[in-house]
Amino acid sequence: MIFRRYSTIQSNKNAEDVKRYLLGQHFKVHVLDFEISEKDGDIKIIPHAEHEEHIYTLPITRLRFAPSSKGSTIKMMSKPRRIDIGGPYLIMIFVTFMVIAGIMLYLLGEGKYENTAYILGGLGILIFGFLWFRLERGYFDYIRKINKWVKANV
Repeated sequence: MIFRRYSTIQSNKNAEDVKRYLLGQHFKVHVLDFEISEKDGDIKIIPHAEHEEHIYTLPITRLRFAPSSKGSTIKMMSKPRRIDIGGPYLIMIFVTFMVIAGIMLYLLGEGKYENTAYILGGLGILIFGFLWFRLERGYFDYIRKINKWVKANV
């Protein structure tokens, strides 16, 4: 949904060679270890955050390989771990209701609740901006660095 990211990489190498090369490797992003393993025919890049206390939302990246005329095409899909996504979804629901309430007060309040409508809408937008800023510095940064590492190694 809103937190998923997709990208496509072209490689000159055969899909099976790339899979064999990537499987079992570890790399670090922001001192956090990521492991590459195979599950259900896909390659998954999974974070090892068992001992970390200050990390909130981490991506799991799936790689799918397809042969192409010049080698292989790698499709990447990153999404948050199931245990991490609850907080951002709750904040998004809260922000959505705040903005809807602000719009409803503005449209149906006949001018009596105009200031309250502006405050609700502004707070909703401010909270969304803060959430997005935190995700850009954390979750989306992990995704960018994982994509960069995969591109450099295939």
